[in-house]
Amino acid sequence: MQKSDSAVNQQETVSEVEKGWLAGIIDGEGCLHIDIDPRGGSHPYLTVTNSNKLIIEKAVDIWRRLGVGCRVQTRANQRKNPVQDVQVIGFKRLKPALVAIMPYLVGKADEALLLYRFTESRLLKADKHLTNVERAFSVEEMDLIYALKEYKHHNRVSSETNTLDYRKVEDRVRATRRLVEAGRNNQPHLISE
Repeated sequence: MQKSDSAVNQQETVSEVEKGWLAGIIDGEGCLHIDIDPRGGSHPYLTVTNSNKLIIEKAVDIWRRLGVGCRVQTRANQRKNPVQDVQVIGFKRLKPALVAIMPYLVGKADEALLLYRFTESRLLKADKHLTNVERAFSVEEMDLIYALKEYKHHNRVSSETNTLDYRKVEDRVRATRRLVEAGRNNQPHLISE
């Protein structure tokens, strides 16, 4: 007997609890980052690293049911067992991934917001037939890259004194939050709202 379409759709639903669980894992074990290559390209990604295979399998299952492609990479850990990375890579995968988890993030909420805005900006450029010069990073995009990098360093628990001008990063986060809040109706709901 075949399953009805409604049964299949119901089976693929991701609960709010599962999205919250995934956001919690990302808050604790995740990384939001943008790599810039020498040729001027960018490679944004979200990674969750863990040595517990059940956590990895659950994260992969939730991403799959959300329709977000991810890959799992195993790497050696010098001190312990091998660890696995669940990676969501690329603008087209990151946008729906960030929309799904942003309402539940706490520690990485602002990082996700910056990455979301950068992703959205780059996707707008990818959809158009632009020259390489037109596709180059805008001042806003460079500010977002800088803010994400500095924000990550600022929020780490450390005994080091932070010598960076963090006010600029805070200003970028606030400006980005205002842009997202003023945007289209399909913008992600932010936890602080």
